[in-house]
Amino acid sequence: MDYTQEQRAIIARMSDLSTRYHAAVARQRDEQVKTGQTMIDAVATLTAAMERSNELTTLFLEHGDAFREFMDSL
Repeated sequence: MDYTQEQRAIIARMSDLSTRYHAAVARQRDEQVKTGQTMIDAVATLTAAMERSNELTTLFLEHGDAFREFMDSL
């Protein structure tokens, strides 16, 4: 089949759009992976902070119990 000049120009434009589309999809996929990893890191950081907070709370409560025990012994 022999294409007209106008058809060849449209085909070339479609080819360019297809290349740009695939590049945009690849960038989007890469950004989604980065965002997912960032979220995983944030959750891990938050979990670690909560564990540290729980440790401090436990120590604080134990300290309060020991102080009350001391006061009762007076």
